[in-house]
This record gives sequence, C-alpha cells and structure tokens, in this order.
Amino acid sequence: MESWELNLPKRGEARLGARKPRAELVLSEEGSERKLSIPVSVAKRLKGISEERPWVADSARSLMEVERDLEKRCCSERAEALLNRRDYSSAEMRSKLLDDGFYGPVIDEYLRRASEVGLLDDTRYADAFIRSKVASGWGERKVSAALRARGIDASTLDGWPYEYFDEGTEFERAFEIASRKSFSERNRFSKVVRFVMGRGFSGTVAYDVAHRICDDAE
Repeated sequence: MESWELNLPKRGEARLGARKPRAELVLSEEGSERKLSIPVSVAKRLKGISEERPWVADSARSLMEVERDLEKRCCSERAEALLNRRDYSSAEMRSKLLDDGFYGPVIDEYLRRASEVGLLDDTRYADAFIRSKVASGWGERKVSAALRARGIDASTLDGWPYEYFDEGTEFERAFEIASRKSFSERNRFSKVVRFVMGRGFSGTVAYDVAHRICDDAE
C-alpha cells in the first residue's frame, strides 16, 4: 500500500439532513484511490492506534482488519450507551447506528448478539411502550401506528389488543379525555369525533363519546 489518509470532519460542520458528519479513510494503492466513509469515533481510534503501532498500516488488508475490529467495538459501545438511557426496539437501534455511520453488516451482527443476550427485546419493548401510552390516554390505532413506526407489527404480539384494550375501557378513557376539553356548540359532534379519533381511538368509540358529550351538553 502506498499511503493512506484520514480526514476528520471540521469542528462544527453542519449536518446534512439527519446524517451526522463522517470521517473519510482514503486508501491509495498502485495508482488507484479508494475512499471509505467511516464513523468519527472509529477514525479517531484508528488514528491513535496507527500512531502507537505504525505497522498496522503496512498493508490495506491489515489496516482494514483493524478498522473493522474498531468499528465493531465502537458500534457495541454506542448501542450500549443508548440503552443505558432507555430501551429501544431493534429497528430504532438500527436506525440510530446507521445515522452514526456504522457499516450495515456490523450493525446487523450487533443486533443479533444483543437480541440473543436480551439487551434488545422487541416484545419487552412493545409491552412497556403500549402500557405507557395507554396510561397517557392513547387509543388502539395510535398505539399501533406508533409501534409500526418503530418496526413492530402490533398484530404479531401475544394478547394484542385485548390484553391492553377493551371496548368499555376504551370508551371510558376516551370520554374522560374529551371531557377535559371545551367544544363550542357549533359542529360540536363532529369536533368531538375528530378529536377522539385524533387520539387514536376507533370511529365507533369516537361516535359514542360524541353522542354522550352532546347529550350532556343539552
């Protein structure tokens, strides 16, 4: 290998959309140049190791082996730092790590190992998420949509939706939430329906709540 170079992003460099700045590893060999985008955390460690042990960069193969080992380690450390703050679904974690610039197969290997040892558990995550959102007044549809956005299909969960919702409880919760809000007399029924459905409750529950509120207002 003729040479290699690490280019770190400039301090304060703006992010492009949701993407975090990346470091660039440039490999020059036999007249050709190859550029690789790698996470900044990996680049900083690679730079430090190459200064302490220059022989790791004797060939492109040895350099890339060191880089890949560092990337696996940094990927695990980043994921576990995130998990120390809160639980994540597998899809959420994958998205976070991709945003940090980690290589897809490295991420997938971490997700597999994390699932095997219970660091990531979509069933556990979903159960806690559902119970939290139900307590906050979310309806079945809204909870289901939020889980889908996190890579979890609610219909595959044991006990969904009956373990978390029943028609009577849904009505009472929706009515309690709607009762806290003041609705003007004009088009009151349709306003209540839109409000209740906007909280993720079914059309049937929304109509029942609207009828009750309109009856109570008379």
